[in-house]
Amino acid sequence: MKSLTLAALATVSLGLLGGCDQQPERPAQPDLLTSFNTADVNKDGVIERTEATSIANREFAEVDTNDNQAVSFDEFEVALQDAAPPRG
Repeated sequence: MKSLTLAALATVSLGLLGGCDQQPERPAQPDLLTSFNTADVNKDGVIERTEATSIANREFAEVDTNDNQAVSFDEFEVALQDAAPPRG
């Protein structure tokens, strides 16, 4: 199975919409669940090492905080929130 680098996915998920005349006061919230489900290639509810080599430019093991060789949605969400640019 082809490894998926989620850094690009996180960048797309956290990016602002382009082509708008005005930028919103607050950036649009990324749809984390859609990003997570896209990365979860085998649809087992977790992102395994074979599905991703990095998430939000962090090593897989760093995001897998409970060291169970899988990244849960909660771990994924924390990693992407930590990678998001500060607001304000």
